[in-house]
Amino acid sequence: MGLIPKDEIKRKFVHLMCLIYILGYWYLPKSIVILGLSVAILIVICLEFLRFKIQKFNNFFKDNFKGFYRQQEADKMSGLVWTLLGGLLTILMFSNKYIVLTSFLYMVFADTAAALIGRAFGKHKILFGKSLEGSTACFIVCLIIGLFMFNFKFALLGAVVATFVEAVPWKLNDNFWMQIINAGALTLLSTLMVWSK
Repeated sequence: MGLIPKDEIKRKFVHLMCLIYILGYWYLPKSIVILGLSVAILIVICLEFLRFKIQKFNNFFKDNFKGFYRQQEADKMSGLVWTLLGGLLTILMFSNKYIVLTSFLYMVFADTAAALIGRAFGKHKILFGKSLEGSTACFIVCLIIGLFMFNFKFALLGAVVATFVEAVPWKLNDNFWMQIINAGALTLLSTLMVWSK
């Protein structure tokens, strides 16, 4: 059993912070959540722009938020921008609240479980260098989330798709794509299951 790096735990804590807009999406009017996310994205982009232009500002972030930024994000856009943008686009693109909420919860909890369990216990490599242990954790969490939202068959299929999506090394940022692709896959699955009846 390996130890989970503290930096990985810090980064996954950012996932939990996404519960703010997830809870907002469920309980507040859609227009307010869209406005809030848009403002948040603009603020983060402005901070990132200042970080790139002012070296002291960049050093301040790297020194005081060490671990929240990946090493490769020191001189490029942080994952937070992509995560918030993915959430905004998912809300704009898909109308089924249960599907959108499920895709958000996959990203927050299943991706976190995959990373932490994979780092701590992952010994057997499978797709794209991911571990069997991490992907199994992702699948179980996705299935549990799905069972709260849908019937067993739909939850099972959704968990399989989401586990694959989590394993793929997406360009830009995986948190951006996970929300959108999972919502799209669940929407497609729901349509196919209606047709098959």
